[in-house]
Amino acid sequence: MREILVLQLGGFGNKMGVKFWEEMLKDSEFGNDNEQGNQNNKLLLNTSNIVYYNLHEKKPLPRCIQVDLGQDLPYSNIDFNPCNQFSFNYSSGNNFGFVKNHCSNEIIDILIDSIRQEIEKCDSFQGFQIFASIIGGTGSGLSAVLSQKLKDEYNSVITQCNLLVPSIKQNDTCVVSPYNAFLALNQLMESTQQLIFFDNQGLKQNLSRLGIQFDYDDANLHVAQTICCNSSPFRNPGDINSSLRKLSTNLVPFPELKLFTCSQSNNQFSDYYQEYLKMDEYQIFKELMSSDHNQASIDYTHGRFLTAALSLRGKISNKQIDKYNSLFQQYLENSTYYSRAQKAKKINGVNMFFTNICKKPLSNYEFFGSSIINSTSIAEQLNSLDEKFNKMHIRKCYMYKYTQEGIEEDEFIEAKSRVEDICRYYEDKYNEDVGEGHENWE
Repeated sequence: MREILVLQLGGFGNKMGVKFWEEMLKDSEFGNDNEQGNQNNKLLLNTSNIVYYNLHEKKPLPRCIQVDLGQDLPYSNIDFNPCNQFSFNYSSGNNFGFVKNHCSNEIIDILIDSIRQEIEKCDSFQGFQIFASIIGGTGSGLSAVLSQKLKDEYNSVITQCNLLVPSIKQNDTCVVSPYNAFLALNQLMESTQQLIFFDNQGLKQNLSRLGIQFDYDDANLHVAQTICCNSSPFRNPGDINSSLRKLSTNLVPFPELKLFTCSQSNNQFSDYYQEYLKMDEYQIFKELMSSDHNQASIDYTHGRFLTAALSLRGKISNKQIDKYNSLFQQYLENSTYYSRAQKAKKINGVNMFFTNICKKPLSNYEFFGSSIINSTSIAEQLNSLDEKFNKMHIRKCYMYKYTQEGIEEDEFIEAKSRVEDICRYYEDKYNEDVGEGHENWE
């Protein structure tokens, strides 16, 4: 099987990773012995082997490595391999330079050796999934250094990063988050193939719309369910035999345009929507392509759609989904999105939708879906980050903390230049062949 190794880095990566494995355990049905005895054991072993090993025992072990600096790993009822849990006695101080130039030199060989042992257990390894936050020091520093090492050691596999990034309007508790994010993105753009963005502002909007007060545990669960659904085509039988490489091939039309956002069909979590809203193919498709359900605080109507990958769970009609895909693409080619002033179209010559439908429901939900969207509106997030970075960089605020740890000022300039280049690539794609029209697809 095509195995995936999950790397959980820093506080966010480990806390969200625990929620992720709890959802994966429910989806893999290992938690229910009766169900496991009644199903096809061979099929269960084949589909679960991608993210689990030790499957012939009563409690399978997740295929993951947990790393944190300065604090203990979060408690969980999930059985992890203790040989793959690393908690070091450091304090990153929210400093990218300290983690990159000091901590990583001492611990990177330990981590690479553990990764090598895990990969040797695999039959056909396909790639890595990294969970990290580039707001603080541990997630940004370790993800940058580790991804570069993985590229050098395993350059034929795909690396997908699920990153928590600074919000557009909401101020983060970490003052130097623009520095950490810029320095991390500068290296991640070179060493990874997929970058998926989440932010606290977008997650807060999603939870508040469902009547849930923002809490980090609920936000982590929200992200974990989305990633679990996104990875379901790799693990469960469906109409398309998908993989990380196939996902990258369909989502990245141009090499530099590999920044994605996620949406989730989460109206069914609300009691109000359960009573007054019918969940069907149209409603799920509408939610997945709507900015209201986006887990990063960007507006799709301020950009153009490049590509999208839809992962759907439940007894959903392929014909209906294909119909709405076709209608939506025709609408984007001939009109503006939701009759806004800004145009939201797809790039000419690119087959926009990559859809996978798995008939097996997720948890207790009749229908469930998630989407990974590549849109030029991600430039909003980068421009906001660039603005915050410039305000600090002009005054050289806190820069001495980074120079003391071996980060030269040229690295800041290089990181700023790379992020601005990426913004320019997306803006150029947005300005290509923008048409006119005022038809409302809904």
